[in-house]
Amino acid sequence: MSKGKVLVVDDEASLRMLLGKELSRVGYSVETVADGTEALTRLREDFFHVVLLDILMPNTDGMEVLRIIKQDVIPSEVIILTGNATFENVIESMKLGAFEYVRKPYELSELLIQVERAIDHQRSLVDLKVLREELARTGHGGQLIGKSRVMIDLQTIIARIAPTQSTVLILGESGTGKELVARSIHEQSLRKEKPFIAINCASFSETLLESELFGYEKGAFTDAKAQKRGLAEIADGGTLFLDEIGEIPIHFQAKLLRFLETGEIRRVGGTRDITLNVRILCATNQPLELQVEEGRFRADLFYRLNVLSVNVPPLKDRIDDIVLLAKFFIAQQGFQKELDKSALQMLKSYDWRGNVRELKNVIERTCILTPGNVITAKDLSFLRAPREVENPSKPALPSPSSSLADTGEEQALSLKEMERRHIIKVLGLVNGHKGKAADILEIHPKTLYLKMKTYNIVSVYE
Repeated sequence: MSKGKVLVVDDEASLRMLLGKELSRVGYSVETVADGTEALTRLREDFFHVVLLDILMPNTDGMEVLRIIKQDVIPSEVIILTGNATFENVIESMKLGAFEYVRKPYELSELLIQVERAIDHQRSLVDLKVLREELARTGHGGQLIGKSRVMIDLQTIIARIAPTQSTVLILGESGTGKELVARSIHEQSLRKEKPFIAINCASFSETLLESELFGYEKGAFTDAKAQKRGLAEIADGGTLFLDEIGEIPIHFQAKLLRFLETGEIRRVGGTRDITLNVRILCATNQPLELQVEEGRFRADLFYRLNVLSVNVPPLKDRIDDIVLLAKFFIAQQGFQKELDKSALQMLKSYDWRGNVRELKNVIERTCILTPGNVITAKDLSFLRAPREVENPSKPALPSPSSSLADTGEEQALSLKEMERRHIIKVLGLVNGHKGKAADILEIHPKTLYLKMKTYNIVSVYE
C-alpha cells in the first residue's frame, strides 16, 4: 500500500530520476514532470498529497505554480526545492502557503522527513474538512456530500437558484436528502442569516397543520390557552421548507395558495391578516402531476409551487459517492473502523432503495455490532443490515397463499387476515422498511401505512 502520492516538478532530468527512484523505494507513489505547466495539468487531473516543486523552471516557474495551487484550492501540500534561495523567495513562498522550503543540495533523509510531515498535515486538513462538513450537515449547515457528476450538477443548479427569491419544488425519492438540498439553498441565499424552518406536512391532520403553520389565537379552541405564533411567522425574513407537500389535505391547499400569492396569513381564530416575507421551498417524492389529474392536488397550487424544480438523484445514480458517504457516516458516529474491499464492493453493488438514509442506517448498525476495527462483507452479511446487499436483486414477492401454506390455515382465514399476514411477511423480508415493503406490495407507502394502522401492525424496527 502506497504511503502517499508525490508529484516531483523539476526541469533537471537527473534530479527527477533520483527523487522518483528514492521516493518509490521507501513506499511512495511518484510521478515526475519537467515544468510548471505540465504540473498544473496533472494536478487538475489527479490528486497528489505532496508536490516537490523547483522554483526556477521554463514556461511557468515554481512561484506561479504555487500561487495557482492555492488560488484554485488544489488540496496538495507544496515543498519548495531550489538551489538559488533568497530571503525574499522564502518569505514569498511561505506567504503563498508553501508547507516547507528546502535548499539544494539537501540530505535525502531530511527531505523524506519533510515529505512525511507534509502528508500527515495534508491528511489532518482533510479530516478537519470532513468534520466541518459533518457539523454543517447535521447542524445548521446545508452542505451536500458527493463528488459524482450528478451531485456536481445538482450543486451547480443550487448555486444558480439560491440567490433568487423564487419558490422551489424539490423532487426525489425517499431518503435522497431533499431537506439537505433545501438547507443548502437557504445557506447560499440572501436569507442565510434568517431562520430556516422545516415542517413535515404528512405528520399533521388538516386542523393541526393549519395551527402549526399559521398559529392560533387564545381561545381559538379548547386547548388554546394562549396565543401561539405559527412556523410561517417564525420563519419571517427567512425560508420555510414544506416537506412532503403532496400530503397536504385538499381543503387546506386553498389557504396555502392564498399565503403564497399574497404573503399573508391569518391565525386560527384570528380576525386580522399578518403580512410575512418568507421564501417557500417544498419537497415531495410523489408525482404531483398525477395527483392533479386525479383531483387530489390543486392545479393552481402546483403551478405556483413549481416555479423552479430540482431533481435530487437516487443513490443508485451516485455509485461513486457510496464510499465517501460510508466513510463519512463511520466518522459521524465516532467509530475508528474501516471498510475492506469486500465490504465496499458489497455496498457499491447494492440497489439502495432507501437511498442515503438507508446507507446511513446500515453503516450505523454495522459499526455498533461489528467487534473488530475492520468491517468486511461477512460482517455485513452476518448482521443482515444489508441483507439485500448480499443479494442485490429485489426480494421475491411472496404470495399470500405461500406464506400461509405451512400453517394449514389458508382455507379458514378471511381475506383480511390473509392480507394482514402477507403484509407482516413482506415487512419481515425487508427488515421493516415501509418504502421497500410498499414497493414489493405494489402499493403507495401511505396506503401501506393506513393498512398497518387498520390491521394494528406495529413495526418492531421503529
